[in-house]
Amino acid sequence: MHDRLIRFDRILNFRDFGGWETADGGKVARGKLYRSAAFHDATESDLERLDALELRFLVDLRRPEERAHEPNKTMPGGCRVIFSDAGAGGPALPPHLVALMQSDLTPQSTRDYMLALYREIPFDPRLVGLYRDWFAALAEGGAGVIHCAAGKDRTGVGCALTLIALGVDEEAVFADYEFTNQAVDLERRMPRIQARMEERLGKKLDPAALRPMLGVEIDYLRAALAAIEARHGAALAYIERILGVDEAARAALRRKLSA
Repeated sequence: MHDRLIRFDRILNFRDFGGWETADGGKVARGKLYRSAAFHDATESDLERLDALELRFLVDLRRPEERAHEPNKTMPGGCRVIFSDAGAGGPALPPHLVALMQSDLTPQSTRDYMLALYREIPFDPRLVGLYRDWFAALAEGGAGVIHCAAGKDRTGVGCALTLIALGVDEEAVFADYEFTNQAVDLERRMPRIQARMEERLGKKLDPAALRPMLGVEIDYLRAALAAIEARHGAALAYIERILGVDEAARAALRRKLSA
């Protein structure tokens, strides 16, 4: 798994999520599907490394307020940037920080918040539109990257749906998702993250209550998929009805992204 992680100076959780085997005996190509945290802190060296990947498109899942607060560095030439301004003018603080302000800040309350968040992600109209844009860009060809702020929740759901659409089995889908916990080296970064959150919130935080929010758990992704199945019967039905990627489109994607 660690060979999927691409090291940058200041870009976190950037990795190739191709390379998985598919149910029909094929394999998803490497060097086409990337996932990441945001690029606002990228160094010049990082931008040069991104340029070498020959990215054709980038889908930024962040809310308008997040992008305004921490705008991405200008991407290398030839990379189309896709985002959505739907819902502009919302709260200045990200929802997870608002939740921390309103919560009793126990590990269980934070975990309950994350489970509720994941049940909502697949049906957020702005994210649905961006997931549709991601699949449309994939259909056009070339290498792309999908990201949010930390590259784990909104991005995690988008990547899971991508792998499901490509015929990757559930075990691999969850393995890719859970690798975030190793990719971000949460224990090492926890003190700095905690300090930054405390500064923005103006209150002390318990590290034990932060962990469920800063890492990922398989149950989070299971909650998202269960919510999808409750409304649509199966993830593939959601991918077809809501994201507009029918069986023919999925077959074309598999051919385009086949190793």
